[in-house]
Amino acid sequence: MQNGDFVKINYVGRVKETNEVFDLTDEAVAKKEKIELQNIIYGPVTVIIGEKMILPALEDEIKNMNTGETKKIELDSQKAFGPRDSRLIKVFSESEFIKNDMNPIPGLTVNVNGLRGRVLSSSGGRVQVDFNHPLAGKNLVYDMTCIGPVEGDEDRTKALVQYYAGVKPDMLRVSVKDSQAVVTLPPKNAVPSEIKERVSKEIMKWVKLVSVKFEEIYNKSDSAAKNAETAVV
Repeated sequence: MQNGDFVKINYVGRVKETNEVFDLTDEAVAKKEKIELQNIIYGPVTVIIGEKMILPALEDEIKNMNTGETKKIELDSQKAFGPRDSRLIKVFSESEFIKNDMNPIPGLTVNVNGLRGRVLSSSGGRVQVDFNHPLAGKNLVYDMTCIGPVEGDEDRTKALVQYYAGVKPDMLRVSVKDSQAVVTLPPKNAVPSEIKERVSKEIMKWVKLVSVKFEEIYNKSDSAAKNAETAVV
């Protein structure tokens, strides 16, 4: 495989020292090990080699994998999310959080000046926030399966919508004709306009289409009357 190829993968990611699962795609594994992760849509994911959708070190391994092959990949912290950096631990006044109606308890995830961090401690009017990646400084182990390449404009378009918009595959329809993609979503999975724009740019870049149209279809079961809303990006 080479840069620009679409490839579908399954994986389980663990912290090497503790065996703790921090990410996975296989719902059966999650149920077996009684793992509950927030905001996870289970199922194989499609990535574009060279697009940094996953860690570069994982991309390098996938390039040399065959369809159907499963491989255990170990990454030290340097090749994963880097070492912990003490300079990324900052101290703020507790009053700054109170003004924003926030109670800075340890473990709370916060956004400060556009940076995402985690509260380490709060005492004496001082709040210590860690802006390191949660997995910084940790060695990781991935059980990676290369399901195989993703071919065809419709399948590639669908994969990009799933990846960037977080839509379940059974809630999504895609058709491609005359270099235009039509993406149909139910109203309960409405995607913000800024995400639609990002998805459209990625589709036109990688699938080489001219335009992308999003449709949200309202059926009688969804409302008293049938309505249809379309948006062209």
